[in-house]
Amino acid sequence: MSKYRETRNIIKSCIEFIKVILDENNFDDVSVVKTFKQAYTIPFDPQKSTAVICVRIATTTHNGIEVGSDSTLRRPLILLDLFCANGGQMEDLTDLLISKLKKGFDYSEYALTGGVTTDATFDGSAKNGRIAVNTITESEINLNDDKADLNIHDRFRNLITLNCLKSSIEE
Repeated sequence: MSKYRETRNIIKSCIEFIKVILDENNFDDVSVVKTFKQAYTIPFDPQKSTAVICVRIATTTHNGIEVGSDSTLRRPLILLDLFCANGGQMEDLTDLLISKLKKGFDYSEYALTGGVTTDATFDGSAKNGRIAVNTITESEINLNDDKADLNIHDRFRNLITLNCLKSSIEE
């Protein structure tokens, strides 16, 4: 049995939390993925208000916890790229995610069968701390083009940036 390391666990924990938020708030046609490649391969149907959220980590800072120790606290910068069907959906989805994510979420460690590959299956997870969200920034992605000329995925994009702290110490 294999396990994800910290970065992949943070991304997976965030993805799973966002899926719960979407389910509880009846956002049925929203996919949550890990890469831009996945986001652009999902069929996009504005009539059904299809949307995609891509979860990734941009920068991680490791702060020492005391002099003479190799132990650190991890501070990931989590990016949520929203690809929406229209401006209203983009605003509603952004506000919903911010209202729920600002409280933080559980950090889980994921066990896998089949190795850490694309065909691995999850055996389960164990909570091992929290991801605290210190600051949130949101910004609409403006590609300086007429929206009608853009790829359907890029017409209504938003970026939510979460400056976070993983609560458990890394040795």
